Amino acid sequence: MIRLRWQVVDAMAALAVLAACGVAVTEAGRPPWWHWTVIGAVALPIAVRDRWSLIAALVTLTASVAALGYDVIPPYAAVSLVAAVALTQYSVAAKLPATRSGSVLAAGLAGAGVLAFLAPSAPLVAMPAVTLPWLVGRLVRHRRHLTERLADERAARAVAEERLRIARDLHDTVAHNLSVIAMKASIARHVAAARPEESVTALEVIEAVGREALVEMRGALGLLRANDDPDLPVGSADDVRALVDRAEQAGIRVELTLVGEAALPAGIRLVVYRVVQEALTNVIRHAKATRCTVSVAVDADAVTVDVADDGTASGATDATGYGLRGMRERVSAYGGSLHAAPRPSGGFAVAVRLPTAQPVEGGQR
Repeated sequence: MIRLRWQVVDAMAALAVLAACGVAVTEAGRPPWWHWTVIGAVALPIAVRDRWSLIAALVTLTASVAALGYDVIPPYAAVSLVAAVALTQYSVAAKLPATRSGSVLAAGLAGAGVLAFLAPSAPLVAMPAVTLPWLVGRLVRHRRHLTERLADERAARAVAEERLRIARDLHDTVAHNLSVIAMKASIARHVAAARPEESVTALEVIEAVGREALVEMRGALGLLRANDDPDLPVGSADDVRALVDRAEQAGIRVELTLVGEAALPAGIRLVVYRVVQEALTNVIRHAKATRCTVSVAVDADAVTVDVADDGTASGATDATGYGLRGMRERVSAYGGSLHAAPRPSGGFAVAVRLPTAQPVEGGQR
């Protein structure tokens, strides 16, 4: 629609130049047919300068030189020629690469030089009429390319951030659920002969956790699921309790404390959920712990999350480094702080504080 409007404007400009030149050429009497041909060659290319800018610029430029050189129109009507040349020079400079548009500029300057032999003052008008619109066109082209490049860079950053978000979600989902599955599979293997009923219970847990992992992975991969899909975790208290239940199924005794009922933004709720999930995953996989405490406290200004275990501090961190890194990135995105370090009394502790009083952008899955 916008392009059609500009085409209409170009057509009207072409008719205006044609009318102005036609009036000027008929004032001296009845002109020969070839005068009308030259005038048409000056004006009509304006109507197609958007599609055929190079041809339009060259035709208008050549016809304008001919119109002045052969006295087709009187000198006072040269302003119409200047308008035609300026419009086509701008188009060719704004649309074509510098090498091709530069050749048109050179042709325009050569035409101004030719006019210098016929009228010494002609280059004073012809050279600015050629160069100034060309320079404006080049500036517009440069700014347009700069804007497009910045848009491409923003799009690339958005893609990279989305990939990082998906990678964090996949890591959280896969690491936590596979840790529970591996632990229960090990238990089932050891008790299969002596206590087969425990083996069956372990296999049921593996099946349930595996199904939940599939649902979360589909959500993390963005398979056309909405953010409010009831099958996906949203960071509610029930979701946190489900994490604790899985950790206990993996053999870790967990003491859970939930304090405060203040409503949290959806993004912060999910960050809290992911922090607890990753911390419990590290306890199951690396800490060799038997007991763990999880505390989530919400007040008017902030939410704090504390996870501590009685395992070995050296094994409490994710060996790949992605777990703590992902937690830190999630927390930092919401202006929070994270401290993860060995406890003086033994074990490992993760402490997170997230402000809730400030407006938050993003951070949701």
